[in-house]
Amino acid sequence: MRINYSINQTEVDMSNEFRGTGNVGDQPLLKTVLVGTEERQVAELRVFFDEYRQDGSGGLEQAGGFWLDVNVWGERHAAEVAQLVKKGARVHVVGRLAESKWIATKTGEEHRALYLNADRLYLSLARLAEVRFKARREATESRASA
Repeated sequence: MRINYSINQTEVDMSNEFRGTGNVGDQPLLKTVLVGTEERQVAELRVFFDEYRQDGSGGLEQAGGFWLDVNVWGERHAAEVAQLVKKGARVHVVGRLAESKWIATKTGEEHRALYLNADRLYLSLARLAEVRFKARREATESRASA
């Protein structure tokens, strides 16, 4: 659980693209937040982006990694991520890094944290036991209007 004692929180977008593959640490959380005057849906998840290297005997060993908070925006995409992505899932994420800055109310100390606004999130097939397809949207929509 993260407690944020902030008053003056600002976000700074960075002009780079991040691509990484890692494991989801907790079940994604679907939220509705107010952005300006508009309500928007966001799925929040935490991903461990791992790094592997050759172990000298033909195999791989984990050589480190880092945790990053990932936000998936958009009513349809956020809901799908919250519904389909589970803790432990292997995902590949593409997005833009951003930095959040805030001043802790109790100490007056400045804090910073990086997070990722995901443009795309892909599920790895390696850890899936089953895949079910839903009907194509065009077919479903044309039947409803007929």
